Amino acid sequence: MKNSAKKVIDIELLESVIGDDHEFAKELFEIFTENAQRNILKMEEAIKKADNTSWYTVSHAFKGAAKSIGAHGLSNFLEYAQNHPEDNIEKKLEILQKIRNEFELVLNFINKELL
Repeated sequence: MKNSAKKVIDIELLESVIGDDHEFAKELFEIFTENAQRNILKMEEAIKKADNTSWYTVSHAFKGAAKSIGAHGLSNFLEYAQNHPEDNIEKKLEILQKIRNEFELVLNFINKELL
C-alpha cells in the first residue's frame, strides 16, 4: 500500500469495521459515496440559501460517515464546517472545495485500493 494512500483512509480502522467481507465493503462504499454526493449538494444548497442550520446538520452527519470509514482528512474538513456554520459565503465555498477535493481522493483510493 502506498504511503499517500494511508493518509486518505485509515486502513486499520476500516479493516476493524469490514474485516474480510468484500461484499459488505462494496455495499458500505456505495452507500457512503451516494450519501457523500448528496451531502455535498445539500451543503451547496445551504450556502445558496444562507441556511446555517442545514450547513451544520449536513456537515455533522457527513463527518460521522467519513470518520466511520477512516477518512480522517475528510472528517477534519467536515468538522471545521460543522463548527463554523456562521462563516461567510466565501469561507464556506473555500471549505466546501476542500471537502470536494478530499472526497475525490477518498473515492480514488476506494476504487483503486479497496474494490
